[in-house]
Amino acid sequence: MKKQNKVFNSKQLIFKDIFVGTFIYAVTLGFFNDYTDIVDARSFSTIFYASIVLEILTFLAFMLKGKIIGWLKDREGLFYKAMMFFCVWLVMFLSKFVFIWAIDSTFGANMSIHGFFGILFVALSVVIIHKLADKIFIKLGDS
Repeated sequence: MKKQNKVFNSKQLIFKDIFVGTFIYAVTLGFFNDYTDIVDARSFSTIFYASIVLEILTFLAFMLKGKIIGWLKDREGLFYKAMMFFCVWLVMFLSKFVFIWAIDSTFGANMSIHGFFGILFVALSVVIIHKLADKIFIKLGDS
């Protein structure tokens, strides 16, 4: 088999992240719907549409987090380190309320994710699985 080194541009990597993230959300929401009381969805179509919404919101939250870190990381002093920690925490904390609001206002009675800790657990599961998938993707490219 011929070995090729491929270099991906930022648009390709963003597409891959959103595409893979959407499917990870769909699988995760499906499992949570089937096996827990955290997610309640009427159909797989609703789960899939919700996974698109949640992946876009997750992508935007991480993009905002990256902008905050980029703006504050080169500044010296304990104040800026504490400010960076607080701002990143605040974005990640408040984003869960945005997620709940977006699902509730978009899907109404067709889908619900129960509570702040429910969406936190779903989002945390998705982020961990997505990071693991990224590590596997990179490792496969190295070998």
